Amino acid sequence: MDRKTFVRTTALAGAASMAMPRFSFGLEAKGSDKIKVALVGCGGRGTGALCNMIDADQNIEIIALGDIFKERADACTTNVSNYIDRKYPSKKSEIWKVTPETVFLGLDSIDKVLQTDADVVALVTPPVFRTQQIEKCLNANKNVFAEKPICIDPVQYRKICNDLIPLADKKGLSVLCGTQMRYQSAIQEAIDRLRDGQIGDVVSAVCLRFEAKYLTGWYKTPENLKEDDVEFQLRNWLAYRWTSGDQMVEQYIHNLDLALWAIGDMPVEVVGSGGRHADIPLGDRLSNCHAMFWFDKGISLTAGCRQEDGASPFSTLKIYGTKGLLSMSFGKQVIIGEKPWKSEAQKKPELICEHEALFGSIRNGKPIQTMRTCADSCFVAIAGREAAYGGKRVKCAWFKEKSELSYMPESLSLDGKKAIEPIPTPLSYKLV
Repeated sequence: MDRKTFVRTTALAGAASMAMPRFSFGLEAKGSDKIKVALVGCGGRGTGALCNMIDADQNIEIIALGDIFKERADACTTNVSNYIDRKYPSKKSEIWKVTPETVFLGLDSIDKVLQTDADVVALVTPPVFRTQQIEKCLNANKNVFAEKPICIDPVQYRKICNDLIPLADKKGLSVLCGTQMRYQSAIQEAIDRLRDGQIGDVVSAVCLRFEAKYLTGWYKTPENLKEDDVEFQLRNWLAYRWTSGDQMVEQYIHNLDLALWAIGDMPVEVVGSGGRHADIPLGDRLSNCHAMFWFDKGISLTAGCRQEDGASPFSTLKIYGTKGLLSMSFGKQVIIGEKPWKSEAQKKPELICEHEALFGSIRNGKPIQTMRTCADSCFVAIAGREAAYGGKRVKCAWFKEKSELSYMPESLSLDGKKAIEPIPTPLSYKLV
């Protein structure tokens, strides 16, 4: 994708792609009608997503839940129910429509959820499942909220771009991805000012995110499970490459997405490095990843992320231009240079704003489509991760066109085994 196309696609990410009835396939309900919502993936972020959806629009019905593990579905039921009791008690019976018969468990819980009459399905499962589950939702004629990342390997990236984006457009379905910082008004204004030339031509960017903890997951792990059990790895999904895509794809995607939005282009080449503390007992991913990306016209992006216990947390994104510096964060945005500027604080949480955009697109009959921008950011994170694993300098086109790396197992059983992969190092890791 060239720069002009990339910028135009980014700018239109929240716009309508085509005019359709409020719901696809002729349901044509009025804008005041209830939107029926189902959730697949009842962990902390999935539970939070339902609460965000309720805050965004109380004229919804939550009708079904799906998860691999019963205790997570039970916890979600309790927590969301209590949340409605605290904030919207008079609407409890109208919003919460989940019954024991509409709580579905197991690896195939999404298939059962898709048999309900939900209008929107929120996908907040371990990232390895996201691409496949988006496809299932679209084939079932469901609108989708897909938490980031939506792909964690090159095979999934090509699936999103070549098949799923055209499918969603053809069916007139909304797919909104969880890169929620694009819905923060201060960040939107900062990008507008950058596009208007307030810092001149972009020269380079530095994007760092350091965490004070190596994340593994929040599910309680039964003592009888071993690390090579599939269930063990799914309960601790953040610790494994095949389930999470590593931190550069799973968490750092938020920061990288903002950097790419500001630069307005896709990189052409990457070199990386990474490592892992020897005392980390769990998982097969790295605890730190770093990459340098090069773009056309000489623009460079220095990127790095770290999750290590006891380290200092730190996050920064700085866009350097010929006339100034744009310093971006998850709070206020600042421009230093010929035309200084400081943003106002965000008036409404972006986690609510993204769902207002999703529900608004459905009620207005103007589907929203953000898979392209999210997938492209995921792809750049994937390229950075692979370059870090292999310690190599690689053309990004190789990952896009030739890499056959696929993390999704051909078959998966909850009571099965999966060998732990060796920690990637430049001497042992092979790009495929």
